[in-house]
Amino acid sequence: MLNFQRLINQIDAVGSDGAEKLESIANLLAAATVAFDEAASQPQSFADRLLENAELVLWPLSKPIEPIGLKIPIAEIKAPATVLAVDGSQIMPSQHEVHSCFLLNIGLVRIAYGTTEQPILESFPRLYHRREELYPLVNRRRMHIDELYVSLERNLLELEFICKNACDAKSLGLPVVAFVDGSLIPWSAEKMPDVYQEHYFRKALGWLNELKENQVPVIGYLSHSRSSDVINTLRVLKCPYDVSDCRTHCRDLNEEDFPCSTIWPLPDRLLFKKVLPVHTRSNLFMSQASATRSLGENQKVCFCYLNVGTEIARLEFPYWLVKEKDLFNQAMATVINQVEKGHGYPLALAEAHHLAVIRGADRQQFFEMLTRHLVSRGVMETKLSPKESKKRIGLV
Repeated sequence: MLNFQRLINQIDAVGSDGAEKLESIANLLAAATVAFDEAASQPQSFADRLLENAELVLWPLSKPIEPIGLKIPIAEIKAPATVLAVDGSQIMPSQHEVHSCFLLNIGLVRIAYGTTEQPILESFPRLYHRREELYPLVNRRRMHIDELYVSLERNLLELEFICKNACDAKSLGLPVVAFVDGSLIPWSAEKMPDVYQEHYFRKALGWLNELKENQVPVIGYLSHSRSSDVINTLRVLKCPYDVSDCRTHCRDLNEEDFPCSTIWPLPDRLLFKKVLPVHTRSNLFMSQASATRSLGENQKVCFCYLNVGTEIARLEFPYWLVKEKDLFNQAMATVINQVEKGHGYPLALAEAHHLAVIRGADRQQFFEMLTRHLVSRGVMETKLSPKESKKRIGLV
């Protein structure tokens, strides 16, 4: 338990540090706005400079696929659409529980606006307990799964549910827009062995390509995003050297001492909060993150920032959607509509989250149910580890 008496002085320090941080952010934001305006005044020259330096800087430079600085209002589309959203959560395996297994729970929401079709709001648990699920074979050796592995498997399951339900929803005759909570970029995949990466991208691309074939846009919605992709891209303008070769010019410096760090670290959303009017999006960018290299051209992850009224949201979507202008505009208008219905956050995503979340009581009930079943089947090893037992009952 927390000793709040001892913690209060540390909390007081947070307040003092916070005041200094606000002043620092204000200075960074002022410099970033100047850099953004400079890039917007010469978008082609800026794009050329990014291309010339992309291989030399220490971070990926996002590629503008529209002139940087564009501010595009989102037009209202009155035609009805079917909105689909998924979110997921998990119970991790633990050697201290009665049985080693893990569980993924997917929350699914489907709402067909403008029809008499009843909404679907359901959760779908999937239990993994077999040896090959708990110790998957990678490079001919059994690996111990961890939170990274389970998270990636959850991503695949979410894509599976999106794809199967989106294709079914198309039968209603309405455009379908699918939402996921968070990024479409598989950040964690590149940390896994090559064999697992091949498995992951094969399955993910299978679902993503099926969505493309059925003309179903999938939107990754990031609320209060910490991404600095655009800020990092603008840092090339702040570089005082003709060629932004970080390894040559700044090899002996900490990153905060780089000449370009007068606008870093700063989240993109703070910059766009200053420049984007309500219900207006930024220009489109294509992510150049190494985690996207295996996705193929049509499924490359693109993004923009959108002022939804309550915040600056980061939206991610596949490149093929950018080329389908009417479908893209429908998706952007649906985002605004969903945020309005959800009073600040997409309604369907909020409901999917509530359906997916596994609370402490749910977790306890799950293991109690599992214990009763194992006892009824005559399985002997059904008791908790001594550590877990003491954690639950204490000694005093």
